Amino acid sequence: MRPAEEALEALARAAAEETGSSAAAAREMAAELYTALLGCCGQGGAGGGELARLIAAAPQAPRWGSAPQVACPGVEGAFTHQACRTLYPGGEVSFYPEFADVFEAVEEGRVDVGVLPIENSTAGSVLDVYTLLGEHRFFIVDATSLPIEHCLLAPQGAALDGVRQVYSHPQALGQCRHYLAAHPGWESSSFSNTAAAAKYVKGEGDRAKAAIASALCAQLYDLQVLEQGIEDASGNRTRFIAVAKEPVILPQADRVSILAVLPHRKGSLFSFLARFAAAGLNLCKIESRPIPGRRFEFVFYLDFEGSVRGEKTLALLSSLEGQVERLAFLGNYPDR
Repeated sequence: MRPAEEALEALARAAAEETGSSAAAAREMAAELYTALLGCCGQGGAGGGELARLIAAAPQAPRWGSAPQVACPGVEGAFTHQACRTLYPGGEVSFYPEFADVFEAVEEGRVDVGVLPIENSTAGSVLDVYTLLGEHRFFIVDATSLPIEHCLLAPQGAALDGVRQVYSHPQALGQCRHYLAAHPGWESSSFSNTAAAAKYVKGEGDRAKAAIASALCAQLYDLQVLEQGIEDASGNRTRFIAVAKEPVILPQADRVSILAVLPHRKGSLFSFLARFAAAGLNLCKIESRPIPGRRFEFVFYLDFEGSVRGEKTLALLSSLEGQVERLAFLGNYPDR
C-alpha cells in the first residue's frame, strides 16, 4: 500500500472510531481532511486571506511603550493587580468593579490594555472572561502566570472559631473548597473580587465575617491572618492575560489563541482538531462556551504552541478560514 493510501486508511479508521460514522462516511471524511492537510502543510507559504493580512500588519512592540494605562478588576491588592505590576511595572493602573467594566474601558479607549484572570490550575477556566472575549473583538497581547496563596483574613482580634461568614470571588472559593468543607458551620458568599472582599470585611468590622484573599490584603486593609495557605492544591497558579483593541505580536510570542465556530455536523470537530496534529502543533487548551440562540451549539477557544510568524502555523490558520463558520485570531503572545 502506498504512503498516501496508508494515511487515508489511518484517517478513516480514526474518523470512524471518534465519530461513530459508517465506513463509507469515514472514508469520505478522511479524503476531505487529507486534501485539506496537503494544502495547509505542504511546501507553499501561508497564502492570502484576512487572517494572514491581519497578522502581517501586527506590530512587534506596543504603541504605548513601557507605561500603558491599565484596567484591572477589583481593588488594590487583588491578585490581578499583582499581575498588572508583573506585566507592566511602569503602567498606571485603574480599578474597575467587574470584568465587563474592564472590557468597556478598553473599548472606549480610556485605557490601553486590560488585565484579567483566564484560568486557574485548580478551579479551571474563568468562564466570564471567555464569554467577554467572544463578545469583543479584542486581542491577547501578553500573559503571565502567578502562584496563588490564599489566606483567611478577619478584623483584628477575631478568632477562627468565631467565624460564621466567608466572602471571596467564586474562583477563590472553588480553590479552597476542601478547606471550607472542613468548616460546615461557615456560610460562603460570592464577592466580585478577593481584595474587594477583604476591603468589605475591614469596613464591616464584624469579627464573625472573614475573607479569602492574599497576605498582601492583610497588610493593606489591616486585617488579621487567621490561617495561611488554605488553597486545596499546592502549586496553585492563575494565568492572567492582557487584552487590547489592536494586535501586538511580541518577538518572543510562543502561544497562539483562536476562536472557532464549527459547522454543526458529524465529524467537524474531529476534522478540525486533526489538522493541528498533522501540522505538528501542540494544543494546550480547548474551552467551549454555548452560542446564545443556538441550541447545544458551541464556540470553541483553543490555545496551541507556536508563532504565527512561522509559515507552518500561518498556513494552517489560513486554510481553516474557509472550513469553519467563524475563525478569529485572538492573539500570539509569550507564555511566561
